[in-house]
Amino acid sequence: MDYSCSFAYYSMAVINVSEGATVTLPEIPEGKYMSMEVITEDHRIQAMQYGSGTFDLSTHTGDHVYIIVRTDATFTEAEVREIQDKMSIEAKATAEFTAPQVQEVAFDKVEKDLKTQMPVILKRDGAQATFGMFTDPDDESKELFTKEKYAVGAAIGWGGAQLQDNVYEVSGNFPADTCHQATFEDPENQAFWSVTVYNKQGFMFADVANVSSNTATKNADGTYTVSFGCGDDAPNNIETKNDSSMFNLAFRHYIPSQKIRDGFRVLPYVKAVK
Repeated sequence: MDYSCSFAYYSMAVINVSEGATVTLPEIPEGKYMSMEVITEDHRIQAMQYGSGTFDLSTHTGDHVYIIVRTDATFTEAEVREIQDKMSIEAKATAEFTAPQVQEVAFDKVEKDLKTQMPVILKRDGAQATFGMFTDPDDESKELFTKEKYAVGAAIGWGGAQLQDNVYEVSGNFPADTCHQATFEDPENQAFWSVTVYNKQGFMFADVANVSSNTATKNADGTYTVSFGCGDDAPNNIETKNDSSMFNLAFRHYIPSQKIRDGFRVLPYVKAVK
């Protein structure tokens, strides 16, 4: 399975690893981004693997893992299709994954209730709101784990990456009928940054919902300006009008720079423009 967005092409698979399995990723040009993330059946997140090679797969629970391979969005679609055709999986076990049946209404209520906890966490923890949501019980990331953040993280960002691989900035809600802009220094990430717009319920609502350092136009002084609901003529504009009348943002820093690790954040630069 695969799809694309403005900051990466995604390739995904569910693999039975109970008797051993590997994923092989092909060579790509130097300076291009390709990562593989492994998610276990209980939504614990293993550290990403980068670049080409053959990678062993394992899990601490169940028989299956879900993998996401993210490939640089600066490739053309034809180029990334060629790369995907060279990816391969070797798995000794073939039993299919089956998920337990759930009661849909109850499931949706739990998801909604968990999402409503995010503003509370944001107010309490600020820039560290997502720290501890995406961890592996078998490496040092487990020291950040809390049941609260683990559950909320699964609801608001299933498949989120470990802190060493991605740093997330998640905002509260902004009025969708007001232009907002952020002008900020280059975060200098080792891979790239992206920002995605969601409605009040946490869902994307437009075909073009994000901007990244792969697609954004820089200002003359090297900074970036990203606009939210400011019109097509505004720099790097993303539409915000939607049925919920509110929007919120998620900035993602892929292979975060030392500047990001030291605390630099973009969200404080988001301001209403009169």
